[in-house]
Amino acid sequence: MQLLVYSPQVTPRIRYIFNFIFREVLRCDFDFTSVAQQFIDYNGPKFTYADIPLADELFFKADGLLSKNSIEPLNINIADFGNDRVPFAVKGSVLPFDIFAASFYFLSRYEEYLPFEPDEHLRFPAKLSLQSQLGLLKFPVIDQWGVILKNLLLNKLSNLHFGSRKFEFVPTIDIDRAYHFKSSGIIKNAARLVRALAKGDTEKLSNIIRTGLGKRKDPFDTYQFLHQIHQQYGLNAIFFFLLSYKGDRTHDVNIHPNDELLQQLIKNTAKDAKVGVHPSYASNNNVIKLKEEKELLESVLHKSVDSSRQHYLKMHLPKTYLQLIKVGINHDYTMGYASQVGFRAGTCTPFFWYDLQLDKQSHLKVHPFAVMDSTLHKYLKLNPGQATLLIYELMESVKIVDGTFYSLWHNESLSETGHWKDWKQVYEKMLAFSKNP
Repeated sequence: MQLLVYSPQVTPRIRYIFNFIFREVLRCDFDFTSVAQQFIDYNGPKFTYADIPLADELFFKADGLLSKNSIEPLNINIADFGNDRVPFAVKGSVLPFDIFAASFYFLSRYEEYLPFEPDEHLRFPAKLSLQSQLGLLKFPVIDQWGVILKNLLLNKLSNLHFGSRKFEFVPTIDIDRAYHFKSSGIIKNAARLVRALAKGDTEKLSNIIRTGLGKRKDPFDTYQFLHQIHQQYGLNAIFFFLLSYKGDRTHDVNIHPNDELLQQLIKNTAKDAKVGVHPSYASNNNVIKLKEEKELLESVLHKSVDSSRQHYLKMHLPKTYLQLIKVGINHDYTMGYASQVGFRAGTCTPFFWYDLQLDKQSHLKVHPFAVMDSTLHKYLKLNPGQATLLIYELMESVKIVDGTFYSLWHNESLSETGHWKDWKQVYEKMLAFSKNP
């Protein structure tokens, strides 16, 4: 039978988070009522989400966050729940915390709308997140709480049906620089040659010369390997291409978007994988430039593009998402941190972005990633073995809840050159582990 939830007031926030937990995570049909007598008369599975219970029914106490429509600093009480510390503590409830308020707070990224001290790229730092402070960042806690909620309801209520879902793995690749030396031009490669000579970098000297003479592939040309290994494991990958005529001089160091080799690469990639736009660093505060980059990719592909991931994960809510919606992006893959692995929104399940300023759900779907190659190597300073073990832990936490594991890699990190030596095996092992039961 259908689950019935009594709430004195069904606000947009309540409707949003209940829909996500019950329909997306738990695959359970439900309905709301604000009529007490209708709830009392209902003979099927039911519970109350309110300040106080109606009688002796199953009762989840509401903290109050979901009844508001404002964005303001909150005094969040913390409770112990098993071995974890959880936010929005309540008393007199079947759970010691408001699972729905806590889930909404994480999923909406409420804390990112409040004043904060940004990092060097004006991003919200992982260390400031409540998940990080409570030690919850490495877990898809909303999905885990959903499983606990499911078991609790099955134990307390009869005739309740939950559907099932399956673990999925989606590898995503950012193409910041399609090639290292190829298509760079004589002047730029000559300058690289001089710098390599001055530093005594024999590996780079050899790569420049041998690539120039056509005796070896460009080190960043790892596309054949990627397509073959994705095909081997039956994975549907997504590639995001950075295309910018006049980008940020320091951060948008891509090949010129009119380069024939780059455009052919994009067309070839689109035959085997989904292709999205990788909005440049410079476009983050320039919606006209963002539109131009999207249209450029569409002109190469001769079809519309509705997926994106921000270069440098440069995102500021709500501005970045509003700009994406304005230019016709329906799917974004930026939700994650550069400095830490884990689940920025507290979930491994794709979700529709909730616009806190308008207090309503948007049509932009957010696909959160769990791990990035440069996070492991640059920020966490892990060696390939340590990185592999951490990926296993993250992926296992997603498998347990039958969620979706998104990884973020770059073509250059598979080059087996420079500081990326021995890192190709990390990617290979990650893909192999995704197929282990």
